[in-house]
Amino acid sequence: MSPAATIHLKVITPNRILCEADADEIALPGLDGQIGILPGHRPMVAALGEGLLTYRAAGEAEEHAIRGGYAEIRGDRVLVFTRV
Repeated sequence: MSPAATIHLKVITPNRILCEADADEIALPGLDGQIGILPGHRPMVAALGEGLLTYRAAGEAEEHAIRGGYAEIRGDRVLVFTRV
């Protein structure tokens, strides 16, 4: 079975859904440095620090400043719970 070409990203804040997209790649500000995520990434939960959450979808780069939180990473999706 080949891995999916994209990974679904959903960023949730206490007040709203900040963004939702099918991304080619995602970068999150971890507590110990940047975490790079591609489709098919191994499952994990990561604590996040302050910094830029960036992702590329359909060749276009997007970024959002976040202030901590955590991410649940699966092979086909990433859920980020954060403050902005």
